[in-house]
Amino acid sequence: MIVVLLVAGGCGGGEQVPDDEIVEALKLKQSRDRPVYAIGGDPFCEVSENLLNDADEVDAASEKDKLGLVITDADQAVGVEAVPPFDPECAKRAKRALNKL
Repeated sequence: MIVVLLVAGGCGGGEQVPDDEIVEALKLKQSRDRPVYAIGGDPFCEVSENLLNDADEVDAASEKDKLGLVITDADQAVGVEAVPPFDPECAKRAKRALNKL
């Protein structure tokens, strides 16, 4: 029974990716007047400043996401929440960058 609990406990959020690594990978630029980052400084590629650092945060954001704005790596272990209007090409670039983390 202890083994089962340890295994179940190990399936949680896993390792957290620090904000600065996500910021660097996506080349995020902080907005001066809004709580958002822009990927590469592009105003049509804005994401929430609340970065998704682990699988638990990704899961929680995905559960609330009605518009398909959560962008994650292939393992859904790290991600960002897009802010509309959001260019679909930015989502592709963001996924590629997140997959490298």
